[in-house]
Amino acid sequence: MSIVLQPLKCLACGAPLKSKERDLMLICEHCGSLSLFADGKTSPVEFAIVKPTVEEKDPLWYVPFWVVNADVIVHREKISGGGISRAVTGQKQMRGTRDFYICAADAVPEEYARVWNMELTINQPEFTTIPEFKNGSRMVMTMEKDTAGNNAEFIFLRYEAEIPGTLQELDYDFIVKSAKVLYLPAYKKPTSYMLGVLNGK
Repeated sequence: MSIVLQPLKCLACGAPLKSKERDLMLICEHCGSLSLFADGKTSPVEFAIVKPTVEEKDPLWYVPFWVVNADVIVHREKISGGGISRAVTGQKQMRGTRDFYICAADAVPEEYARVWNMELTINQPEFTTIPEFKNGSRMVMTMEKDTAGNNAEFIFLRYEAEIPGTLQELDYDFIVKSAKVLYLPAYKKPTSYMLGVLNGK
């Protein structure tokens, strides 16, 4: 039995695509377009590159995030204690249609990715985009879109469990509507990482 391997081609210009690393976002060396690699083939994906708002001397990396847009519908929620505390402190709730930010690069330590995911998802920041990876390097993306959707739902559940009061019951629907890739600037310091945007440092 013989297997014929089809070469991957850029969806924009038709040039061959290749990568030295396991990267789910393939960049065309000919025209600079990005394609998503999944299930053995390439497909178009909406993406944007965010302009840094903080300047540091440390190496600049553009970290891929899945931005998962989802409808969060809570039908019933039962809380033991803390209900008043939630109202008094003005605790934000994850309800309705919103974006969930999921760091999609294994190179970023989990301790930073978890904090960034939650802070960006809660704050729902607005960014200025740029046309290229200026003065920095693009970090390899290792997370698939379906995994990002599952992680987005986990962020919602973790948030509900951590705010004041003991969550006893939660009946909800989490409906993923779309997902895009956003490259956020981050500085790699000797022993840590820092996002290069004012929101979600």
